[in-house]
Amino acid sequence: METPTKLIQDLLDRINMSCVGNRTFSFRVARDPLPKAKGRIFIQVQYKAPCVKTGTPGAWRGRKWYLSDHMTEDEVIKTAFAAFRAAIEHEVLEGFKVDGKALFNPHISYRELLKISTREVKRRDPAVDKEAIG
Repeated sequence: METPTKLIQDLLDRINMSCVGNRTFSFRVARDPLPKAKGRIFIQVQYKAPCVKTGTPGAWRGRKWYLSDHMTEDEVIKTAFAAFRAAIEHEVLEGFKVDGKALFNPHISYRELLKISTREVKRRDPAVDKEAIG
């Protein structure tokens, strides 16, 4: 009898993923080894890409997406799509730079973001403010 991880891996192996020419995406299926996680099955997108900071090629993994023991194939496939979309969005966030810095850096601590969360931008009135664009 095939294990649940093998069945899920076989299902996910039917998926081809690519984005902007990068075709090195695949899925990792494993059980969490931590006792408190009770061996939950998860999937992760894995891919090869250069580091956005150093340019050094490397292997990367997205976040873990935990699966229920009761998921249907449809739910697994749709979770796989969500995992792929999240991995691509992560790369997009890192790749959008202003003055050489990732403006929407996904690695910034939420605590640091909370510290500046009240610093809102308001549109200037061009009739009053001569520095407004346009």
